[in-house]
Amino acid sequence: MISHKSILKRALPMLMQCAEAHRKPRWLPVAKSKIFRIPKRPVITEEERIELLRINNNYKTQMRAIKRFYHEEMIREKSTLESASSEMSQRLEAEEWERCVKINDTWNAQIAAEREERRKKELQEMEEFALARMEAKDKELRNRIAKASEEIKEQKKLSNTFITPENLEEAIDQALANPIDYNFAIDLQGQQYLGRDTPIPTKEQKKAAANN
Repeated sequence: MISHKSILKRALPMLMQCAEAHRKPRWLPVAKSKIFRIPKRPVITEEERIELLRINNNYKTQMRAIKRFYHEEMIREKSTLESASSEMSQRLEAEEWERCVKINDTWNAQIAAEREERRKKELQEMEEFALARMEAKDKELRNRIAKASEEIKEQKKLSNTFITPENLEEAIDQALANPIDYNFAIDLQGQQYLGRDTPIPTKEQKKAAANN
């Protein structure tokens, strides 16, 4: 079996010879000396014609074989590269997916820890707030009870002076015997003069009272 390297080595001299052959550029016009010249058709023998035809056919067959071989090689390499690239892309995708899953798990664990810490802190704050409210309510209730107790004590003290049905006649007799005038006047110095009938002293009386 002939390897593609040996076929390439055999084909390279022909390719190199064709590439190195001198040829007139296509954009240059025909030389003036050759405008009206008719090239003479070479005359060859039948044996030479058959041999050239055989060589040409062998050359074309070999070139078709080389082209087909390289075409199949290119298709095979392309399919190999595509399969390798697909496998690599699948592997890279799997690795990327695994990395994303790990990162997601890490983030979830971190967020869960932060959420648990925040929940504990909020629960502690709620307990402290409820306890403070309960203490404030208890303090307010104690203050109200103490205030009510003081008022009850004062009312108990004042209850001795209350007028009851039993001492009503005695209170009336005492009020009639000791009349009290709740009217009073105030002078410019702020002194009070109790009673509607109380005489207001003059300046001389005030001075005499001050000297005494």
